[in-house]
Amino acid sequence: MNYLLHILLFIRYRLFLFCCCYLLFASCDNEGYLHPIIPQQEKETQRILIAYLAGDNSLSPEIEQKIAALTIGFLATDCSQNRLFIYCDRKNTSPQLMEISAHTANPVSYTHPRQLLKTYTAQNSASSNVMKQVLNDILNNYSASSYGLILFSHGSAWLPAAGLENPSRSTRSVCIDGEDEMELADFASALPLPNHRKWDFILFEGCYMGSVEVAYELKDKTEAIIASPTEIVSPGMTEVYPSALSYLYQPTPQLERFAQSYFDAWNSKTGDYRSATISVVQTEYLEELALLARAAFLRWEPDTETISSLQCFNRNEWHLFFDLKETLLTANPALKTYVNELWKNIVTYSAATPSFLPGLAYGFTIHTHSGLSCYVPQNEFLYINQGYTQTTWCGTVYQ
Repeated sequence: MNYLLHILLFIRYRLFLFCCCYLLFASCDNEGYLHPIIPQQEKETQRILIAYLAGDNSLSPEIEQKIAALTIGFLATDCSQNRLFIYCDRKNTSPQLMEISAHTANPVSYTHPRQLLKTYTAQNSASSNVMKQVLNDILNNYSASSYGLILFSHGSAWLPAAGLENPSRSTRSVCIDGEDEMELADFASALPLPNHRKWDFILFEGCYMGSVEVAYELKDKTEAIIASPTEIVSPGMTEVYPSALSYLYQPTPQLERFAQSYFDAWNSKTGDYRSATISVVQTEYLEELALLARAAFLRWEPDTETISSLQCFNRNEWHLFFDLKETLLTANPALKTYVNELWKNIVTYSAATPSFLPGLAYGFTIHTHSGLSCYVPQNEFLYINQGYTQTTWCGTVYQ
């Protein structure tokens, strides 16, 4: 009898040790979040679209409406062939990763389509390491034939938001979380895809991201970019997603039709709300564009009057974002034929309203819009010029 009792106690002890070890290793695997990913049964997927909503800033109130708009747009597509993942970070709320699924949605009311995959502890969503982790949380568990990315946050191309207010600062910002900012090169490093593949497209729902410096930095990461060379007036693309998101899920993404839908929506408004620019940029020929720009800007030293005459896209006392095509042809008019031919392959859609926020301070008329902006080095912005030399575009064109 004592022998059997010892055996039972031994078995219970081993089970107890097993459970403790399991909980220990499980807690280590799930460190940093509360609700771990449980991958569903794999299905053949045409395209995975990831929306990275970094809204732990003044954009936080827009997050819920943007998720709702993306949801409506996705449920109008062929959900059996595609997937939509949304990472959202907002003020005073734990960041979450969810999948929008027609399988969990009510077939009549389309309620409850959100499937929570992971809840993170508080983290800096403007950190490239955090973004890389979030993307890998998806890409390591789900696969598709093609991939698209939406980035929603404050943006300032290769500048920080504060750089527009204080040109003495020299870092570059793509995404903002509280007081933290993600630089352009760090953003590029955070875009992993299996087997070094490119994203089919990256859609920037952030201000000033339609710059050649951004596009050139990402030319080896994505096939195409949808972005605006100016600010994006709130609520941005929220009212477009329900009807136009399906364009991004076509076998060949109809990026131009999505961009046109965005432009048409804002161009139909009145007053200051009729303010928008948008473009679709193909990255395949950006190397050729850089060589052409190098030739155009060789020995070009524009004076203040020349720079002031260029189309500028930022609403500040100082001018930082200029129309690239106009700048190239001002520097070297003899290159017009070459520039025009190359442009057809690079900017496949561009549109702009006649003016941008004309009723507000430093609002401006848009006399030309080629689809890409650029910076022109200026003597009074020493620190910005130093920061500019760190961009890949500057290193190729000016050095």
